[in-house]
Amino acid sequence: MPRYVVDLHNHTPFIPSDYRGDLATTPRQIVERALACGIDVWGIADHWSVEYGQLVVAAAQEVSAETGRTLFVVPGAELRVRHAGEETHLVALFPPGGETARFDALLGALGLRAPVAPLDELPFFGIDRDPCDVARLVHDAGGLCHLGHVDRTFGEYRFIDSDLVHHLAECEYISAIELIDHSSRGNFRNGLAIAHIASSDSHSLEEIGRRTATLEMPELSFEGLRAAFRAARITG
Repeated sequence: MPRYVVDLHNHTPFIPSDYRGDLATTPRQIVERALACGIDVWGIADHWSVEYGQLVVAAAQEVSAETGRTLFVVPGAELRVRHAGEETHLVALFPPGGETARFDALLGALGLRAPVAPLDELPFFGIDRDPCDVARLVHDAGGLCHLGHVDRTFGEYRFIDSDLVHHLAECEYISAIELIDHSSRGNFRNGLAIAHIASSDSHSLEEIGRRTATLEMPELSFEGLRAAFRAARITG
């Protein structure tokens, strides 16, 4: 089966306060940087918005038409969810082309509507909800949902040290666990049937590609990505 390099958690200049790079960075520069890093599938995860996704999808199509190089861009959003005294960062990804309608459906199911907060406040906006239920709603909207950077340190806090993260790893609607350090996989029980991935969590061009994962996918498409995650659930 073909193997593809994926980087499924990246931020764009859409939210200026959250971007560490040059705010003049263009969608085409993002596409060219991802391709230069050998990435095949590149996911966007701006906080609580999928608005920038269509720009990068269009840029990828333009580059492909001109050069024959293909970058499959997956629009999505990072969602901050609080539950049981813990904070979860979920990355919701949607098929390109229909992401706005699907994301709006998700927000509606959560009792929200876009924009959920002023632009510069989006990185700090959060909801109180069971993350597994949020992941279910992402699934119902036709998307994929994975746990973002569970071993990232926020002061003395790491989500991976909580009990909740292990419960969520067993949730059928969570497609993967995103790790900064692959050795953190040892924190989960042996044989846990879920994909473990690494992503850049980039906030600038220079950070794109700093962490990636390789997945066996039947095809370079959203359904191919879904199939890869489903296979990990089956095989462990």
